[in-house]
Amino acid sequence: MRLSMMIHPFNDRNLQLAAQVGVEEIVVQYPGTDLNALLETKRRVEFFGMKLTHIERKVPHLKLVHGLPGQEEQLEVFKHLIRNMAEAKMKVLCYNWMPDEDWQRTSCETRERGDALVTAFDLAKVDNNVTDAEGKPLEPTPAERLWKNLSRFLEELIPLAEDAGIQLALHPDDPPLPSLRGQDRIINSVNALQQVTQLVNSPSNGICFCQGSLAPAGEDIPEAIRKLNGKIVFAHFRNVKGTAEKLQECFHDNGDIDMPEAMRAYHDIGYEGTIRIDHAPSLVGEPNDHPGYEMLGRLYAAGYVKGLMQATRRGQGPERATGEGKEI
Repeated sequence: MRLSMMIHPFNDRNLQLAAQVGVEEIVVQYPGTDLNALLETKRRVEFFGMKLTHIERKVPHLKLVHGLPGQEEQLEVFKHLIRNMAEAKMKVLCYNWMPDEDWQRTSCETRERGDALVTAFDLAKVDNNVTDAEGKPLEPTPAERLWKNLSRFLEELIPLAEDAGIQLALHPDDPPLPSLRGQDRIINSVNALQQVTQLVNSPSNGICFCQGSLAPAGEDIPEAIRKLNGKIVFAHFRNVKGTAEKLQECFHDNGDIDMPEAMRAYHDIGYEGTIRIDHAPSLVGEPNDHPGYEMLGRLYAAGYVKGLMQATRRGQGPERATGEGKEI
């Protein structure tokens, strides 16, 4: 396993900080369809000794999700992006099928340990979304149609992804509710993720296992990791407290998820992808302009996760303690 991170804001200082705490791979948001711009970003990341390997978030997809006019144009964007990623020798394209476009919260200033700021969701305050999710369409799309549209999407893209050597990784709904503001949601359980992998049987049809999205749905995270063995191609590692109806994020070391056991589960299944430092608190002195993605909290999280990786590796036998043998 390797440590990865998404950088906000994307500047040289933060890239250097990531490299200093042992991040090996960088994840970027949708960069547009300009190949030269993507290659320049790759060079910039490599200057700091890391690799640019993943793209996630903000790839235009709502028309595809709901089957609206303009969906063919959005499908072409995905195809262009996959070709560009192949040219840049990247690995994983993470996407979601959230009918509201992206993750949602009703607060970005909930107090955590030491008055650090975290995001939270309260279904009773659902109309107060504070993230940059674009929102649901005027007319709701039923679950059956969401599944049909997702199946068509995968049937169109997976052959191209296979040829390009790119893996698609579906991120679960966040929060993992079956319905939100009258709109059905379908990717809110481990069973749903398994069903997605069965729509098109291919190594390029994979899962982004976001434990912070699935734990509030009541999923046993270590058990879920083992259940999805062979299907997880990207992992988001964060901790949360609460339920799908009312949750808050927290430091990696003090939520409801058994983090050491989750890391042990990844080791047990032989996971060889990256673990991305996911949402973390904004610490004192930070502007909280990027809730969940300010640097200080994620630097703390990086050290915590690397410690878990090392402890898990060394717990497997004396040959691991000497640094020899297979990397976890």
